[in-house]
Amino acid sequence: MLRSAHRTRPATPPSPSPPVVTVVMAVYNAMPYLTEALESLERQTIGAHRMEIIAVDDGSTDGSGAELDRWADRFPPLRVIHQQNSGGPSGPRNRAIDEARGRYVFVADADDLLGDEALERMVGMAEENDSDVVLGRMAGLGGREVSVLAFKHAARADLYTSNVYRSLNPQKLFRRSLLNDHGIRFPVDLWLGEDQMFCTEAMLAAHVISVVGDYDCYYARRREDGQHLTLRDRSAWQSVEPVKRVMDLIAERVTDADNRRQLLARHFRQIMGKVLLPVAASEKFAGAFRDDTYRYVREVCDTYWEPEMIPHLPALTWLRLYCFLEGRYTQLEVLARFEEHSQDPEIVENGRVFRPYPFFRDPAAGLPDELFEMTDRLKARHAVTGARWDGDTLTVSGHARIDGLSTRDVATRLLLRSRDGARTHELPTRHTPTPELTREHGKDGRYDLGLAGWEATLDPDTAADGRPLAPGVWDLWARVDIQGIRREIRLTAPAATDDGGWPIPGGRIRAAGGDSVVPYRTKGGKFALDIGGGLRPLTAQGMATGQRWDGEALRVTGAGWIDSVPREEVTAQLVLRCRQSRLQVTVPTRPADIPREALDALPAHGVPADLGFTADIDPLTADHGSPLPPGVWDLHLRLTAPGVTREVRLRAAGAPATGELWRVRPLTGPDGRPRLITPYLTRTGYLALDSGGIYFTPENQLLLAGAGRAPDNRRELVVSGRVGVYGTPPGDLRLRLTVGDDAPRLLPVPLAAPRPADPLPAVPGPERDVAEWPAFSVRVPVPGGAFRRPAITVRLELPVGEELYASRPLTVN
Repeated sequence: MLRSAHRTRPATPPSPSPPVVTVVMAVYNAMPYLTEALESLERQTIGAHRMEIIAVDDGSTDGSGAELDRWADRFPPLRVIHQQNSGGPSGPRNRAIDEARGRYVFVADADDLLGDEALERMVGMAEENDSDVVLGRMAGLGGREVSVLAFKHAARADLYTSNVYRSLNPQKLFRRSLLNDHGIRFPVDLWLGEDQMFCTEAMLAAHVISVVGDYDCYYARRREDGQHLTLRDRSAWQSVEPVKRVMDLIAERVTDADNRRQLLARHFRQIMGKVLLPVAASEKFAGAFRDDTYRYVREVCDTYWEPEMIPHLPALTWLRLYCFLEGRYTQLEVLARFEEHSQDPEIVENGRVFRPYPFFRDPAAGLPDELFEMTDRLKARHAVTGARWDGDTLTVSGHARIDGLSTRDVATRLLLRSRDGARTHELPTRHTPTPELTREHGKDGRYDLGLAGWEATLDPDTAADGRPLAPGVWDLWARVDIQGIRREIRLTAPAATDDGGWPIPGGRIRAAGGDSVVPYRTKGGKFALDIGGGLRPLTAQGMATGQRWDGEALRVTGAGWIDSVPREEVTAQLVLRCRQSRLQVTVPTRPADIPREALDALPAHGVPADLGFTADIDPLTADHGSPLPPGVWDLHLRLTAPGVTREVRLRAAGAPATGELWRVRPLTGPDGRPRLITPYLTRTGYLALDSGGIYFTPENQLLLAGAGRAPDNRRELVVSGRVGVYGTPPGDLRLRLTVGDDAPRLLPVPLAAPRPADPLPAVPGPERDVAEWPAFSVRVPVPGGAFRRPAITVRLELPVGEELYASRPLTVN
């Protein structure tokens, strides 16, 4: 019925820059739910400046139009259009899409809600993957049930191999150019099933379909007032025609026969479950309505049904459809009222499984056994519940079962199958009780699953029929035989624990041949073994995340790990190796926390088994109580786990901090002579220690940048430079000034933080980051006149004990 139009509210002038996303909302008598819907849009984290909302009031009579106007006055992204009632949501939605300016369009219902991050996540997914359609995971409100099968998180989901086609509601993100280029709009001549036409056409045209499956983007409500359009009375033609229109579209657009059958089968499931069965099951539809429904459905079947679709239908759906196709309407009506959970347990005969639905082996019905056979339909279910090393053997435990079968007469074998599938080795298992599976999956005691558990011992040295496993990748499978029915399942790896742990045990070095044995989780989540390290070598990494002087000791903190080995199994030692003498010094470590940001910068296989450490290197006692001999010492990290030892050169997360670790540290040894100790970062990013001034001499730590007459006073000399010596006490650093043949003068040198204008000296040797060193600038009065201009020599000096360290002299004429 057409109602008088509301006043037309002038549209808010569009903003200069177009929004990223337009939310399209058809509104008809949606109070009080409309307010909640608008509040959820106001909370969107994508930001009001990046979205617009076009709400088309389709002649509401409950105050929805006034509520929209109230919101438009206070919420700039909202544009409101009032129109006469059109009789369905298609017209208002199409008008809003025509008005949309966003790069993307999201279709929302006025009585539903969006998760706060919904638009931001869905737009982000579309931008990252150039998606044309993005599904967001849905949840139900008000007792509404929503299937989640379609919402497996995926950057790119294939229309035919994923479950995205199970979701044909329009509450998705669509690229607006896709809709406009293909002329995709909601059919205005349908008030039921128009969603499926729109979505099917968009999905068939899309190049990329993505799924945000890790967040509840949309909450679909079941209204308490029962005002859903889908609950309105309809004729037999109105029930069947929308499904037929979608099937016509699929038949026209999908040329591949297998893909076409797969999509059409989805609509045969729909037409059976939503159209045919309610009519067949209820006596209130007996008579002309039932006859008309049967006639329209048969026309669809005559046009599109093919026997190749049988595997795409559930067993009971196929049995019911068979009865309909064969004109067995009496049997169909009994099967329509049958509730599947009330059936008796499956019947197993000679390696075949039958489900005893009504009329199974009923002589009067005469239905063939094949309609009731489930042998090829039954799926195997499993889980790996544990994996651990017991000495040199790997113990793997889990459970395996087959749908519809109790676990009596069960036999399970663990299979090791080479990645190329050419070789398979079997290992026996010990069955373990699993009463919890009966409680959880036994369907109220119909199935006894108490012997589904198993445990196997895998010895890499004997697993290949008494011989060692050959190098390569071996996938773990389970073969389960129950009552003569066999299934083979590739095992899924244990999932990460709630506390972030890594339940797959670490790698080992096996006794036979010395090859590494690494259990790991594949990218697809499966359980595998790498023998020999071809794919998952037991490599190690180490990184220093901090270095500072603590008294006379250099304190190094950092992290290390052996790939695929849990951190609780790893111990660490610091090893110093001298480049010149090849001497080796070991330094014990202590556990420490790890700066996660520094670790994230390094790549690692799988999950890094990180171990934090702290080590104190005292150069005066490091060599078994004696001073560290002169030389350049590279720092290594030695990591040890059961059966595994790895040693890696220690990388540094960054250069030593100049503010607390200047380049050279003078230390006085037992003999009273000072020694120069310089921690530094090599050009390739590794940490090293210069003991004795091999590379880092006073000449490249006491640097003069320049000396010259002061521009504002010709009788003053300005001397500047940088100092890279750690812990220089005030007053120790001095400037030696010699003017001609006069006696030298010694002047104090105050150090300060460097400024951008301070001159940089030329740097000899391997020094870097000199710009961060403390700087000095000293003004010195010097004699002179019109006839006397003597040469002036300056030198930077640092006395340490009985030693005097000095820079290269600088002469100014």
